[in-house]
Amino acid sequence: ISNQCSPLPCHKDGYKDCIDGQAKYTCVCKPGWQGEKCEEDINECEDLNGGCSQRCSNLPGSYRCLCEDGYFMHSNKRDCGGRKEETINESENALNGEKDLSFTHPAQFFSAHACVYIDECSENVCAQLCVNSPGSYSCYCDGKKGFKLSKDMKNCE
Repeated sequence: ISNQCSPLPCHKDGYKDCIDGQAKYTCVCKPGWQGEKCEEDINECEDLNGGCSQRCSNLPGSYRCLCEDGYFMHSNKRDCGGRKEETINESENALNGEKDLSFTHPAQFFSAHACVYIDECSENVCAQLCVNSPGSYSCYCDGKKGFKLSKDMKNCE
């Protein structure tokens, strides 16, 4: 009987090995693949978000964790840390137990004792068009109607 693994019956991306048998074959799958021919990509993100703290992106035979804009990935490649713009310094006053919280980050992130994302465009800061971005925004004017952005970078003339 000829070799059942030739031509290769297994999925080329998902198989690790093909074992020839008597009138049958067995495909051995790589991690992240399943199915009789190792043709099915396992979506690791469906199970507990792949263990990611924020976003999970499924890839063929694998996955990766992603962070929302403005957050950074910790070295474990699963957990996202606070905003890059945020530096929190805490010092304990041993005499009366008061905490001194000081923050260093752009004003648009400041809110009481936490840094939060603020959509400046929702506050009508621009005269015409506003495009929001993490930690900032930009105003634009309708050039087709002859408007251009004034020096204050908010109004149109």
